[in-house]
Amino acid sequence: MKKFLSLTVALLMIFGLMGTALAADDVTTLKVLVRTGDLTPYEPGIAALNEKLAQAGLNVKLEWAGQASSGYPDFVNNMLLTWDENEIYDLIYVQGTAIDPSFLGAQGLLVDLSAMVEASANAKTIYDANPILKAQLASCPYLMWPSQVNKVLQFRTDALKACPSYEAFLSKPDAEAYATLFNELAAQSYEGALTTQGIDYLFDTGVDSGFGITSTWLKQEDGSLVYSRVSDNFLKELQWWRSLYVSGALHANFATDNWESMENALYTGKVAGIAMKGGAYTVYYETNTVANFGEDASLTILPPMVSADGEQQYKITSNKFDRGWVISSTCKNPQLAFDVLDFMLGEEGRKFDLFGVEGTDYTLNEDGTYNLLVNSSETSIYRIFDSDVFGGIDVQAITSGVPYWPAPSFASSEMTAKYGKADNDFVIPEEYVTAWTACESLWKEFATQYILGEKTDDDWKTFVDTWNSYGGDKVTAYAAQTVK
Repeated sequence: MKKFLSLTVALLMIFGLMGTALAADDVTTLKVLVRTGDLTPYEPGIAALNEKLAQAGLNVKLEWAGQASSGYPDFVNNMLLTWDENEIYDLIYVQGTAIDPSFLGAQGLLVDLSAMVEASANAKTIYDANPILKAQLASCPYLMWPSQVNKVLQFRTDALKACPSYEAFLSKPDAEAYATLFNELAAQSYEGALTTQGIDYLFDTGVDSGFGITSTWLKQEDGSLVYSRVSDNFLKELQWWRSLYVSGALHANFATDNWESMENALYTGKVAGIAMKGGAYTVYYETNTVANFGEDASLTILPPMVSADGEQQYKITSNKFDRGWVISSTCKNPQLAFDVLDFMLGEEGRKFDLFGVEGTDYTLNEDGTYNLLVNSSETSIYRIFDSDVFGGIDVQAITSGVPYWPAPSFASSEMTAKYGKADNDFVIPEEYVTAWTACESLWKEFATQYILGEKTDDDWKTFVDTWNSYGGDKVTAYAAQTVK
């Protein structure tokens, strides 16, 4: 009898071990590449995420690798184009214009996510509910990044309140009111009202709408299209910015400031505000400005400029976003890789992305709300999706303790949600990419020179003609067939 029991126990142990082995074999390892030089700080979050995925029934283990920011686009492009397929990562985070998912996808190097999103448990709900996100996915179906963070004008509140025209400005923020406000700001002992990083940031912060530029391609009275940066509307906007540069309201270094010098100008009190991305980005601007100048210097997000026709909006790209997740076509189980992304867009995944690891980044209150121990920039996780699209989660309502974001970050997201409209831009076809790059460089150069006074109205026609000769006329003809 004892021998029988011993045999039975032995067999049960063997089958139990076999079951464990089979279960372990069922787990698929997906290689994940992210843009960071050191993953050590995120190891607790990586382990916690793998555990959550297992608990959700996803038999997957994410094996992460980090690559330094410097040279990251070259690394990703080289990997996808030249590496052996067994070496290529499965889930890849991309960032920067030097990585073009549309081009890489057209080469068969990335997975088209359209059908997966349509059949998904979570992603479809988020994309269907937001026309901007849906347009972005349709434009570049290889890239997933449900975000509509936009560039906004963000200014020190103490400086704004010291302006005599500020209250009147809020009731009607048109071009005249904006100019008055900016000149009043510059007169306060600042070197200028604002600066920015990159000439295009001046226009894409809501100022465009004040001059009737509510889309990249503007429809003319005869039904034809014109690219906004060679339109008469844009010339009027340049004239406006030129006047502000002459008066000293636009900081003298606006054309040469990079990211660091722009931030330094704000943090040292050289300017009262900046034209820069909001949402998670504003966390840093707000934190450092308040640290240097006190709570009264907390940032205020200014509304888009209103035109004479009452137009007031941010035009948000319907093109691909400048970052996101792609799945390589060499991935052995692309559906499982997508399921990981889809899980992160569900309630449990979003809360993990937002709040991090229990006990390290937050504790739970008795009512189930989150008592945050750190802010959004200090969590122990490598966030899969940036957090300006919360997936229906009211972050402020369910959190206490350390604020997830400072108030201006939420204000910028709310401003973008209120005034954001899907643009009519599109992915430039491969045959026009080189020409379009030259066209884009040309208008940015001309705009800078015009504001600085190196070009005048007399140079406008030559600029437009040159832009067309560079290939702008061909892309305009393509736009006429593409833009609905």
